[in-house]
Formats: sequence, C-alpha cells, structure tokens
Amino acid sequence: MKAGDIMTAGAATVRHDATVAHAARTMLEHRVSGLPVVDAAGKLAGIVTERDLLRRAEIGTEKHHSKWVELWLSPRESADEYVRARTRKVSDVMSADVVTVDPETSLDDVVSLMERKGFKRLPVVRDGRIVGIISRANFLVALSHRIDEDPAGPADDLAIRRSILGEIEAQRWNPLAMVDVDVKNGEVHLRGSVSDEPVRRAVVVAAENTRGVTKVTDSISVVPFVTTGI
Repeated sequence: MKAGDIMTAGAATVRHDATVAHAARTMLEHRVSGLPVVDAAGKLAGIVTERDLLRRAEIGTEKHHSKWVELWLSPRESADEYVRARTRKVSDVMSADVVTVDPETSLDDVVSLMERKGFKRLPVVRDGRIVGIISRANFLVALSHRIDEDPAGPADDLAIRRSILGEIEAQRWNPLAMVDVDVKNGEVHLRGSVSDEPVRRAVVVAAENTRGVTKVTDSISVVPFVTTGI
C-alpha cells in the first residue's frame, strides 16, 4: 500500500501571511496539532504546530532565562525568542524545512520516516502542492479495516500445517524453535520447546494468522538453552 491509499485528502492549511490566532483557531476547529503553511500560489512553504505556539507572551509562557544563561545568548538568539513569543504572523513561527512524502511513497517508508524523526503526521505533496496528510491515525484506520477481514475460504488440514511450518521456517527466530504442528479439522495443536517466551508467542501468532485455522492449543514449553564452555 502507498501513502495515497490511506491519507486524508484535502488537508486543512493556513496561509503564510495568516495570523497566529487564525492558525490556533484552525487547529482547534479541525482537531489537529499541526498545519501545512502555503504561500500565495498555494505551494507548501512550511508547517506550524502546537509546539511552535507554546512559548507565547499572551499566556505568560515565553522563555525566561537566568542572568547567567542570558550572558551566553547571542543577540540573534535573544531576538528570535522575542519574535516567536510576540509575533502575530504565522511566517515568523513556522518551520520552513518540511519533510514530506508523495502519494506513491510506500507505507513502510512512511512509517520508517515517522519512527526515525518522531513525526505524528506528514504532508503528502505532488508538484509542490498539498494533496493530503498522512498521520498515525490513518494507519489505525487502515489497520482496523484490514485486520478483521475474513480469510478467503477454508483450507484443508495438510495445507494449514504446511503453511504454518513454512511461515515459521521463513523467520529469523526459527532456529531457536523445535515445534511440532498437529492439525485436525482446522484445530491446531502446538507441541515442543523453544528457548524464549517471545519465540513461543511468535509461533502461536503464526498459527493463529494462518488461513483456515479455527483454534490453536498451545502446549509449547519454554526451555532456555544453556551453553557450557570447557
């Protein structure tokens, strides 16, 4: 799947010359924590988030430094803090360096980017223009639609057993598992031993997710492997 498959189309935006008050009201209205900022031509110019509006003189949250810290602040840094706490223009508080994805970006790449950067949402851009937003919530919606889908038809017991064993053998944790899989009328009985609890759980999940399985009975023992040196 790709970003365009699950994104929210027609994202709320704010103009770069809009006021901070307008941006705050738009976030509240749309229940979002960030807004793409566009220029007069409608192209992406930046992004403004709740974080950009936390340090504000109007609510007494502007930064206050000790005399010692103030000695180390350059005039440029001090002036920047002053502007960000008191400006009325979105262009003064927005982040101009925006990370974006396009509609063809794979969901795996989107997730990797979100995890690496700690982002909750990313603008989806085509030819410099916003076409949507993809957020963590979009992934939850997609998951909720896919996870409860019924498997496509039943499978016989031999096919179920082969599928489970094939799935286990394909995983990196497989060498630690010594498991027997017995299937009768769609009911799976797992026996054997593994070295770790996460491996046991992984084997059970592999069985539970196999097409045609109606029940899984877990009799796998967790026996830590002990190595000795001479």
